[in-house]
Amino acid sequence: MALVPELCLTDPEAGIAMLHRVFGFAVHGSTLTLDSQTLRVRKADTALAHGRIDHVALAVPDIDAALARMLAAGATLDPAVTPDGVGRIAEFWGEGIRYVYLQGPEVARIELCQRNAGAVTEAGHDHIGIPCRDLVSTQRFFEDQGARLIASVDLQRAGGTVPVRFLDYAGAMIELYAPPGAEPREPGLWSRLLVGGPDGGLDGERIGPDGLILAPL
Repeated sequence: MALVPELCLTDPEAGIAMLHRVFGFAVHGSTLTLDSQTLRVRKADTALAHGRIDHVALAVPDIDAALARMLAAGATLDPAVTPDGVGRIAEFWGEGIRYVYLQGPEVARIELCQRNAGAVTEAGHDHIGIPCRDLVSTQRFFEDQGARLIASVDLQRAGGTVPVRFLDYAGAMIELYAPPGAEPREPGLWSRLLVGGPDGGLDGERIGPDGLILAPL
């Protein structure tokens, strides 16, 4: 199986060039790969904002070195999430993680993650971040497609509790989280999750809570 986020851009050629130059993706037409992470890029008719799929996260072996290299290559910090650079989440994966959000093509969110214990040796897939208004329904939707719960964490923050659920789906990690007061989101830059692979995939499109789209690869 495979799970491939689809990125919709008004200028796919420029976006693909940035993903190669800044983030190190290898280019195979409209498909891009970075070790275990695969993306698909397609043309958007109009400029899009952050949507139902909020971000794609890349695992890196050394977040400080990766961030310095990407900033030098033209990346910018995402001012809405990590304007001051690398942050920490102590509650994830036992020993915690360090993370930072960057603006990818047309400001599509790309997160870098480094686990404090058991960091990867090569950059690649970490997770796909999906905000939920109804986390239980969204989790059930993915489990109905064959996803498996890996970890549950409730983050206690100043604005309230943020429940987070990590699920293994189609060989990839999905992060579902429910921010307090989450609002409905329109289709965005990360538009759909494409599901496929040698062991099969979807026989048709699936529409989940808040209009989340799974489609055959």
